[in-house]
Amino acid sequence: MRYCIFIWLLISATTINTFAQRDTVTLNLKNVPIAHVIEAIKKQTLYRFSYDVELETLLKEKKVTVTATRQSVVQLLPVIFDPAGIAYKVIDDNILLSKKNSEPEAIQSHKTLIQTVKGKVIDKESKVPLIGVSIVLINSQPLLGAVSDANGMFSFKVPVGRQSLKFTYVGYEEFTASDLSVISGKETLLNIEMRESVMQMNEVVVKADQDKDLPLNSMATVSARQITTEDASRYAAGYNDPARMVSAFAGVMATNDSRNSIVIRGNSPLGLLWKLEGIEIPNPNHFNNGQGDGGGVFSIISSDVLANSDFFTGAFPGEYGNSTSGILDLNLRKGNADKREYGIQVGMIGSQISLEGPLGRDHKISYLFNYRYGNLQFLNNLGLLGLDEGQKPPIFQDVNFNIHFDTQKAGTISLFGIGGISSTGELNLRDYQNEDHKMGVVGMKHMITLPNNKTFLKTIVSVADQYDRLEEGNLKNDEREMTDSSTYSYPAIRAATTINHKLNAQHTLRAGLIYSHLFFNIYGKQFDPPSIDADGNQHPGISRVAVDQKGTTGFAQAFFEWKYRVTNTFEINSGIHNTLFLLNHNYSLEPRLGLKWQASTRSSFSYGFGLHSKVEPISVYFSQATAPDGTTADNKNLKLTKAMHHVIGYDLSIWQDLRLKIEAYYQYLYAVPVTANPGSTYSRINSEYGIPDSTLVNDGTGYNKGIEVTLEKFYANRYYFLVTGSLFDSKYKPANGQTYNTYFNSKYQANLLVGKDFKVGRSGQNIFSINFKTLTRGGFRYTPKQMGTTPSGQHYLYSVASDTYTQQMPYYLRFDFGLKYRRNNPRYSWIISLDIQNLTNRKNVISYESMIGPNNQIVPNPDTGIGIIPVLNFKVEF
Repeated sequence: MRYCIFIWLLISATTINTFAQRDTVTLNLKNVPIAHVIEAIKKQTLYRFSYDVELETLLKEKKVTVTATRQSVVQLLPVIFDPAGIAYKVIDDNILLSKKNSEPEAIQSHKTLIQTVKGKVIDKESKVPLIGVSIVLINSQPLLGAVSDANGMFSFKVPVGRQSLKFTYVGYEEFTASDLSVISGKETLLNIEMRESVMQMNEVVVKADQDKDLPLNSMATVSARQITTEDASRYAAGYNDPARMVSAFAGVMATNDSRNSIVIRGNSPLGLLWKLEGIEIPNPNHFNNGQGDGGGVFSIISSDVLANSDFFTGAFPGEYGNSTSGILDLNLRKGNADKREYGIQVGMIGSQISLEGPLGRDHKISYLFNYRYGNLQFLNNLGLLGLDEGQKPPIFQDVNFNIHFDTQKAGTISLFGIGGISSTGELNLRDYQNEDHKMGVVGMKHMITLPNNKTFLKTIVSVADQYDRLEEGNLKNDEREMTDSSTYSYPAIRAATTINHKLNAQHTLRAGLIYSHLFFNIYGKQFDPPSIDADGNQHPGISRVAVDQKGTTGFAQAFFEWKYRVTNTFEINSGIHNTLFLLNHNYSLEPRLGLKWQASTRSSFSYGFGLHSKVEPISVYFSQATAPDGTTADNKNLKLTKAMHHVIGYDLSIWQDLRLKIEAYYQYLYAVPVTANPGSTYSRINSEYGIPDSTLVNDGTGYNKGIEVTLEKFYANRYYFLVTGSLFDSKYKPANGQTYNTYFNSKYQANLLVGKDFKVGRSGQNIFSINFKTLTRGGFRYTPKQMGTTPSGQHYLYSVASDTYTQQMPYYLRFDFGLKYRRNNPRYSWIISLDIQNLTNRKNVISYESMIGPNNQIVPNPDTGIGIIPVLNFKVEF
């Protein structure tokens, strides 16, 4: 007992002495710069000082005398800083310094337009706010900057134009936010994530080679890229559409000129997964083709409401499931919590209005709202769309919103939503058609950092619906004879929770659960056109019910990830994803692995592996197939489609803003749904959307292999360029066991983007921009027809299995061009833009429909895309 008491007294004395040492100092400094006093305090205590870079000169020049014996540092602060006009604030072991006057001298004397840049700095792994981060405006004379406060927040004024900020923090890798567009009409809001250095060195800032397109997801290793709102608005003919923008990246191809559906590394657009605010959503595009379609004509989500987001093309991290080709993981930005801001745009395809600002006086709640109305009547009147006579011009509307609550103790809460409706139709002398689409998502996201400041918990709940209706038929004597009346409705309730724990700078753990409760009310017809068989018998066109079902089912997922940063130059990302489809209790256990080695300050190597799976659209499982004996069967027992991805990558920073990236990949697809008929060549691997008309089994396989090259000059010195190219091969095996080209096996793809900004006006703060983009690829595949003759002498067309996808359509080529002019005024800014898609008016071939022409020759009748599309917009922001 005596020994225990002695040890307790010793520990107590040591503890008291430690607290005394960290809070008191002994100084005898006469007429020395304040900077010397700060260094003396740091040597005797655990306090750290953070201050605005504009203070550096003052701290070195202003001299003080300080005499103290074992005196509290807090008591000395007024003596040191009050005479110099320096404000101070003590937060734990951090002392924040700033000038007492409201604005830096450099701004007060600046004659050009200025704007506020503000934001929050957090740890990339734990999401904890970082206190005392130094933020510097690069190349400002004198230096302008700020320091983050107790909540990681910062704010300061900078001149309007392209600006770059440098963020430094002891023990963290230096971060640079390059070439931000600072305009007079709207404040610039940033969310900065800094990564802790594995090798902790006191008072030493570690600078890492920063990839400007490094994904937001810290667990991603390969085939991942960050997409920014800057890119979405800058790329020619991007129409502020994230799907159209990513079609410029390596290994990504647009299906045609009129749609934003994308083919990733030879995979069908069916394999793309859309996520918003961390949870899966239905296809967010106007005029989608339904039943698994991954695209449409225009995105429902405008880039005006998007924050920086991630795009994946293979070997996804462990938290992602239900995708075999790619993922667009989108985030909505927060509205300005300090100032109300507005935007109004009018253009040739529609108009939009955006509102954002604070709710309440405490500036803890912000809102963001965007509404858009579009009508393609104007373009049709100019003869640019080529709509058939009697066809109604497409009309669409959409709304996006995000309400953000920043509480003191309960974390942050976001109420978000997107929704869109679109319609078109056709009324001719002989037939009619009406098409309606609706899609909407409303959700709530809660994120809280636990008291240990190393763990965050993220929970998301959403309600979604997707509705598609199609009516078509014939007109006889002014009466309608309906041949098709299909309605597909897919309400869904989804919930996801993720816990992330940062053990230390080396180890981060992440785990989560995802559940989707799926409702469906589906009724679909298919019209079989008239045909002639080999015996000369004519079969009239008939409509048959392809699916008719109503009910509910579920889809559950769980994942675990571990990030291990062995050193500053080598890291391992491992994980596992589990998927369970409750309709037929089919499941998939999917390991994931990523390795990255920073070979030098300029180059790195990476490897990624993943097993992935995807659920088919509900309509596929309940599609009715009629056997020769007249019986019907569904596909309810169909298993998950699976894909195994391997990716090897190499990155080289040639110069500070010039990067070369090479990736080679191999994807093996298996358990692919194919027709049970052993002589069929059908496989879902070639489908873009739709319902199969036969019973399916999971006996199909396929592969995609290729190499991609990206040479990118990031935006700097007012210009940028992006050159991408891909050589690949895409094959599949249907039920007959033979190997064929996939429909998407175009063999190559290449893109070029280039843009240049010019400063104009007396102060050089107005910007004129020129942007150019070209896309090319090999043509998609088609199966040539052969001609037969019935006993009665009638000719008909048929296809042979050995000819499946042996022929290629002409190569695809498109040139896009964009002009923009932004005028910055003291209280507002405006921008006028002209985007021209398909500048050369080239009519790219979309598909072939063979016909029997004169002299009984087979004539391929090409279906071509739209020609030149100019879109003029005018926007005001204030």
